[in-house]
Amino acid sequence: MMQPRPSSMSQFCQASHGASLAGAGVAVARSKGIWPVPTRPPLVLAAAHSRRQKQQPSSLQQATAAAGEKPRKVVGSKLPAASPTRTLYVQGKLRLQTFLDSPNKQLRLSFQLVSTTVAGGDGRGVKGEEAVLEAILGGGEETELDVKLAWHEALGAPGAVVVKNHSGFPVYLTLLSCSDAAGLGNAVHFACNGWVYPVGKHPYRLFFTNDACVKENTPSALLGYREDELTVLRGEGAGASSADEQPFQEWDRVYDYALYNDLGNPDLRKDLARPVLGGSDEYPHPRRTKTGRPPTRTDPHTETRVRLDQQNYVPCDERVGIPTIAAPNLPNLGGHFKSMVEIYGLVGLDHVGQVATAVKQVINSGAAPPKLPVPLVISVNPTSWRRDEEFARQMVAGTNPVCIKRVTKFPLTSDLDRTIYGDQDSKIRKDHIEMNMSAMTVQQAVEEGRLFVVDHHDWVMPYLKRINELPGEEEKGEISQRKAYAARTLLFLNDDSTLRPLAIELSSPHPEEGQLGCVSTVYTPPETSSDDILSPPEKFTAWDLAKAHAAVNDTCKNNFAIHWINVHATMEPLVIATNRQLSVLHPVHKLLKPHFRNTLHVNAVARQIIFGSGDRRKNGDIFRGIQEVIYLPSKYGLEMSSKAYKNWNFTELALPADLVKRGVARGDPKNPEKLELLIKDYPYAVDGLEIWIAIKNWVTDYCAIYYTNDGAVTSDTELQAWWWEVRHVGHGDLRDAPWWPAMNCLDDLVETCTTIIWLGSAQHAAVGLGQYGYQGFVPNSPTLTSRPMPEAGAEVTESEFLGSITPKKETLALMGMAAKSLTRTGEVFLGQRPDSELWTSEQRADEAMARFQARLEVVADDIRRRNADPTLKNRAGTVEVPYTQLMPTREPGPVIRGIPNSITN
Repeated sequence: MMQPRPSSMSQFCQASHGASLAGAGVAVARSKGIWPVPTRPPLVLAAAHSRRQKQQPSSLQQATAAAGEKPRKVVGSKLPAASPTRTLYVQGKLRLQTFLDSPNKQLRLSFQLVSTTVAGGDGRGVKGEEAVLEAILGGGEETELDVKLAWHEALGAPGAVVVKNHSGFPVYLTLLSCSDAAGLGNAVHFACNGWVYPVGKHPYRLFFTNDACVKENTPSALLGYREDELTVLRGEGAGASSADEQPFQEWDRVYDYALYNDLGNPDLRKDLARPVLGGSDEYPHPRRTKTGRPPTRTDPHTETRVRLDQQNYVPCDERVGIPTIAAPNLPNLGGHFKSMVEIYGLVGLDHVGQVATAVKQVINSGAAPPKLPVPLVISVNPTSWRRDEEFARQMVAGTNPVCIKRVTKFPLTSDLDRTIYGDQDSKIRKDHIEMNMSAMTVQQAVEEGRLFVVDHHDWVMPYLKRINELPGEEEKGEISQRKAYAARTLLFLNDDSTLRPLAIELSSPHPEEGQLGCVSTVYTPPETSSDDILSPPEKFTAWDLAKAHAAVNDTCKNNFAIHWINVHATMEPLVIATNRQLSVLHPVHKLLKPHFRNTLHVNAVARQIIFGSGDRRKNGDIFRGIQEVIYLPSKYGLEMSSKAYKNWNFTELALPADLVKRGVARGDPKNPEKLELLIKDYPYAVDGLEIWIAIKNWVTDYCAIYYTNDGAVTSDTELQAWWWEVRHVGHGDLRDAPWWPAMNCLDDLVETCTTIIWLGSAQHAAVGLGQYGYQGFVPNSPTLTSRPMPEAGAEVTESEFLGSITPKKETLALMGMAAKSLTRTGEVFLGQRPDSELWTSEQRADEAMARFQARLEVVADDIRRRNADPTLKNRAGTVEVPYTQLMPTREPGPVIRGIPNSITN
């Protein structure tokens, strides 16, 4: 097996603007130095490489130690006269993916290795002879080919490779490994992970070895190439296409920023116009990827939308093996469900949640099971979702476990401007709740940390009047009727660490004048609650409906503010800035890259078919954005997310800081090991803190390899440019906020990178990947409400309950969309590298990764142990579904397990 070789670049690295790659090296006649071989079956990556047994100094390190010499320069095609010119033939392997729609395609690639130590007249490393690979590719997606490249001893060690594609189709290069480069006895690996389009689209692609170094330590012969690559990615320099002249194309590699001005479609219909998000005090928002499309005819500030049968632009390397995601056809159903039997039947269960007789016969016959899987919340105890204890448990172990806060002052108050909204303070009184507080007074509960709240009032209230006026005249038949309230849910912490709901306050704007405040009704559990009587299942009360309204508030806050703003939208400008300012050689780029995989593509799809207002299908029908149909805020959802972004704080997205801010933990967030949780059995927080600590230890170990002190952080020009751009451009609407890390010390770098990795992996898994498990059964977690609430204490029929929550069409659309997250294939999980073990030539980085992987296994064992502990009642609850949202390792089974490395859905 090939032994990974620390190549020739680990300690040099600097960058400067310069001329293009053309003419930078020695012009040597082309020879066929790569021989075609038959295509191999899909590659088993583990067979192509092995763990390092002993790490030798890289040739880059050797060159650095060799005396800080200036690179040798040659003129034209001449090699140094004193050097031997013996040609070496370097054996290697090329891994590529093709995604061909038909087999037997002719592949023709050319390669030129680039010297790390010998520079041409322009200061760039000399290129070796061009070698051509010709082969016939089969239909398989992943292929490994044997290669043979020509190289001159006099050029020292190669540090990059130039690849040109002379085929009629693009190829995605994963890895080029050379077994013995330049006779040094070491292997050299180019972790490519990039598309190479035909030369008419990509004149060339340049791939560096798997070394890492900051700009200031780059070998001078590679410095120009390093900056050339960043220039291309920024869309600068000669030959760069201008988005002002034409839209970017699928083969473009430009990373740039734009406002969210592509959500509306005013040319199609006036009511489908949407405000521009970002760039204003009224609608602040993170930036998105620039596409370069022209403005609409009717609004110069709105960008035209891409057709439904096309893909939104993202830089080509961000789209790997993902087919075009078509706009779905929403079910043509009207009205609400009339009985629970109908909803259980959607997943093949009978009216009490057991597998129906007819479905059993289908399963036993070996025929296909029902298309939609049984949501986890009804998979074991199908009626326990109705219990108050389960309603409360999901606030610490459901799809939105991040909104519960400790109450430090009673009564609850509002932060809304009284001059605009009047008195919006809570109307929950002591006598509403003290009867259910185990003989404890409110004051005692507040002082002892036993009173908690999930408060969505201030987020919903400013939009409530407009939401309740939906649908508009033009959108009747597209959007169902809304009738909603702003909710506050007050909870008491029991001695066994479970939570007891005490009261739900539902508020509406004053019917006469907004400045008169709100009209509120307080609902409390009936004396005989659903915790005591679940039979007959048709019996409901106003309390059950109040819980449904509170759940709708919570579901929508999670979708538009927690999941979208704090994760998806926050990550996009980080991805853009990393590619624009940090070379692929930069150690921080290598650290973060796995956590950016496919994120831009997922967000682009979201803007096209999830969040967009509407587009015309080929048959002339209007397709409305899925979330405008499914979720309560409809056309106002992203506006409301923009309002949430006003209070966004990057440093508080770190899990320990978030827990302390919400008052559910005490202690120093910079020392998460010592935090004290007020809710001892808080599955999200307990598991999350272990994951957070493991990530932070990994980041600390990794960064210490490349940054020995604070001065190394401040003197890293690429790093400083990256963080400046994240703050001042990507999140430019909040650039003047005082909480931004200064990035002037190693602690800032470690905390920042830990937060980014946490958001892209564990946090997204916790708030974004459990929708089907809990929301797939809509009575448990409805997405909209459509009827006024009855008086407190009133009884409600089953039909009235279902007629007040998510209708049929929206339910099936939600289930279909959420079920897709259960069928992820080819996922890369936390602690894994999508670019194989050859991602680095640095042994210490490899060892730090191994320690991280081992720690995640320990965390997984801890989670299994906690889930098996019957005294921890919040782990599975009465529904008996163990909390595995933050299980770091992927395991088989119907329960969600495994934290994806990045936001891939």
